Amino acid sequence: MSDFTTLKLQGNTGTSDASPTWTDHLFGTAGYEMRAALSTGSQTTSTASASWPSILKPSSGVTLIDNMYIFSADTTGLKISTYDGTTAHYMQFRINWDNTGTFASAPIISGWKDNTYPAASPGTQPGTGDGSSIINGTSGESSSLSLLKANAYGQGLTSGGSQQTPGSNAAGTETVTGHSAAGAATPGSAAWLATWQDLQAATDWIANGGTPQATTAGLWYFVLILRIAAGMTGGTLLPVLGFQYTWI
Repeated sequence: MSDFTTLKLQGNTGTSDASPTWTDHLFGTAGYEMRAALSTGSQTTSTASASWPSILKPSSGVTLIDNMYIFSADTTGLKISTYDGTTAHYMQFRINWDNTGTFASAPIISGWKDNTYPAASPGTQPGTGDGSSIINGTSGESSSLSLLKANAYGQGLTSGGSQQTPGSNAAGTETVTGHSAAGAATPGSAAWLATWQDLQAATDWIANGGTPQATTAGLWYFVLILRIAAGMTGGTLLPVLGFQYTWI
């Protein structure tokens, strides 16, 4: 059987959760990237990556990153209007697949140091800052959990072919030093995780609650929160947000 013809990330660039506009953000495609910033920064949707404003580490504790953008080219971006670093949203991102492929197992969402998808080293900071600064977390401020947290809604598309779409905020418990589970956190059917999960390669991740129905188009919705910590190594930090799956 064939792999999917179309499988992509989409971000809500509309005005609200209730009025989403879904913009394609293609996996593994040159020019496409997510960028994080503070609302106090000078960034715009046409700011080049080389001019993207830096974020200073806090002198202690953590700083919540409250702006998120998706770019399709260096100076062509859109803001995720519903991202503010809180649990009060339900339409930020989704995985969208077509009806040409068949999942062989439950897909997962996680974060990695880079696009080679290496294992994480929880709590360990690199000598020169890179994506592992976020994914590994710090032994102090984040209790060795990733500084990138997520929540996902249900199974997206069930094995019986029913689409599960959220209509209320992710809410739940979310703290920098806590997570849903060691290893896989699995949302219940048509429900958010009660406690947000850190995305830390194959150490901690979110697993779909089932294997979506074969050759059926579907959507799986999720939301994010990102922080930086005083104990992390600064630099050019480019972690990878990923969707992993096997297909028949």
